[in-house]
Amino acid sequence: MREHREDKINVAILDFGSSAINLAVAEKMAPGDELFRTVYLDSEPSEGAVQRGVVFNLSETSEKVRKLLSRAEADLGIEIDHLYASISGQGLHSLLIKQVEEYDAPHEITQADIERLWGKIEEPDGKFFLNADFARFSVNGSSVLRPVGVKAMKLQVSIQTVVTDRMVTDNVEEVLAHKLDLEVEPYLVGVVELSKRVLTPEQKRIGSALVDFGAETTTVAYFNHGVLESLRVIPMGGNQITYDLTDLDISPEEAERVKIAHASLSLDTSDKEELIVKAPDMRTDKRVSRYNVNQYIEARTHEIVDNIKAIIARAKGSEGDYKVPGGMVITGGASKLAGLPEYLKDKFGGELSVKQVSPAFFSDGGNQELTANPEFHSLYAMLYAANVDVARTEEEPSVVEQHEEQHEEQAIHIVEGEADIMSQPGVLPFDEEDLKPQADPAPRVKPRRERTPKPKKEKSSKSSFMGRLKDLFAMSDDDSNFSDDED
Repeated sequence: MREHREDKINVAILDFGSSAINLAVAEKMAPGDELFRTVYLDSEPSEGAVQRGVVFNLSETSEKVRKLLSRAEADLGIEIDHLYASISGQGLHSLLIKQVEEYDAPHEITQADIERLWGKIEEPDGKFFLNADFARFSVNGSSVLRPVGVKAMKLQVSIQTVVTDRMVTDNVEEVLAHKLDLEVEPYLVGVVELSKRVLTPEQKRIGSALVDFGAETTTVAYFNHGVLESLRVIPMGGNQITYDLTDLDISPEEAERVKIAHASLSLDTSDKEELIVKAPDMRTDKRVSRYNVNQYIEARTHEIVDNIKAIIARAKGSEGDYKVPGGMVITGGASKLAGLPEYLKDKFGGELSVKQVSPAFFSDGGNQELTANPEFHSLYAMLYAANVDVARTEEEPSVVEQHEEQHEEQAIHIVEGEADIMSQPGVLPFDEEDLKPQADPAPRVKPRRERTPKPKKEKSSKSSFMGRLKDLFAMSDDDSNFSDDED
């Protein structure tokens, strides 16, 4: 029962997708409220302004966001000055960071030792920290839950982080903070937030995967021992299937229609059905074999699935071992492809449990416009994490600067666990940096209201991330939060 509505807050999430930029606003009774009501949802087609989940054209993206904000403010009667933004797509990946301290003689570990070890962690060049899982400590090579008070010759902390290329966050900040004068909260990773809602602790403990099939990318998050073990992005998605179908001498628009209305991963050689489609001139009809259409669908999907299997096998450290006892959960717009759950079950082994995210996965039971549509599942999950009202608040310099202290020691070891994954036989090699501009710029619109661009300033990325990292010292008593992997 909701009361004291005068205390409610409105939170906003902006999600940059390859097919559309989405804005959602929800009403919460208070920060941290698990129950909320979605009061606004709107989209603008990306039209090349966002490619592979990354802001590509800053001017076009800012105009699209401006339009979204204008409509939301008009409908809701509020001003949106403060929001959260998602980071996804190209450049997003997990990164295992290890920091080691060795002693000349047996040494009883103190909290000061932990803080000193902690303080050595810095962002790798060109990367931006987005998220971190539980810290895992080892003393003399053996995992320990609480190292303080233990005698050691060697102390090590391992943290599985999620990072992206700094260019990705710089582009988002340029659009939101500098072009639109918006206050932006720490960035959110949709697939990480969604995993908190759709995967149980037991699934994460025994090995499970969450796969987001998007328009231009497929994001794979693999969990084991209770923590995120690997997050990788494959630069292929539903749009590639559409482009493949244009080989049938049909337009991209008609190929998309055929994919949605008729495509299936069921390859039945006895299927003699012919589909009537529009020729490229969009005036005359032609016939194509449904079986032929499905062959194109299966070929590209097979390629994507091979890469998913390789990512999981690499994370497990055993080539060819891509089993996930805890099952696989799928989401994203391209996950609606007919027959996909059955296809995954067949390719991974008949015992695999494959479930598609549905409203039943969310405890609140409401907000059907988001929970019933796979395209919005990650957006919806991020609303749980949003706790700052859309109204602008005054900055407090003392708070902003309290974590700015830099450490001189830099003995850091970074393990790129999955860097060579695509070199495996039968797996598609790709260059995540190979972005190509697209045509059809978005139409210009009149500004929603006068905004004064903010002067550029150094974003305190390290301090904000370190603040979140230190919260991880409140360790859980559950041993499942710790992996025995020391690589």
